[in-house]
Amino acid sequence: MANNQINLLFKVLRILNEKDVLRHLVVVGSWCMFFYTLYFQKKQPIASLRTRDVDFLVPDPKSLKTTVDLPELLKPLGFLMDYRGEQGYIRLVHPELFIEFLVSEKGKGNDKAFPLPGLGLNAQALRFMDILYLKTVTLETKGIKIKLPHPACFTLHKIIIFTRRPEKEKKEKEAAQIDRMLDLLKKEGESISLKRFFLNLHPKWRRKVIDNLKTLNKSNVVELLQ
Repeated sequence: MANNQINLLFKVLRILNEKDVLRHLVVVGSWCMFFYTLYFQKKQPIASLRTRDVDFLVPDPKSLKTTVDLPELLKPLGFLMDYRGEQGYIRLVHPELFIEFLVSEKGKGNDKAFPLPGLGLNAQALRFMDILYLKTVTLETKGIKIKLPHPACFTLHKIIIFTRRPEKEKKEKEAAQIDRMLDLLKKEGESISLKRFFLNLHPKWRRKVIDNLKTLNKSNVVELLQ
């Protein structure tokens, strides 16, 4: 199933690239683990693919000047629109993949879906998303450029949302991904970046990172950050 997912995702990415949309997006969520394998040219995957969810973050919705009907564009690939919950969040669903768009929650936030009229759908606004674009890296593969959170930013985000996962299985999955990312940062000489981006966080967010690292028994990382 993984190869089918990967092939389908690259078809989606090519369409987004051709329509001048991809450069405005950052791939976030668990699929980053797959793309980091390519970015760091690893022979073995950093983590196995166990999710159908593909999340695209829109750091600056106002920058989306191109108008495209994304649901219609992806319909030939087998994607259908799916409205989620009372808020009516739209995701595009396929037997192999679910595509969802995210934006950063501003101020006190609300439960309403965030309209993305330029794409013909809407996004979900979530807290802590700002961490994911403190700094981005660009992976060039198969003729397209894909923006990803800097691996240290991705790791900090994973740490900060770890305790927000209500399900035991999802918490365990997050903890495993944090372990893998911390190991990757160490091997790639990027551990110092973790502290650099940590110091750019709001004091309340920094406290949350430290508290969650203690919950994960990562005293060595706490020492690094402090």
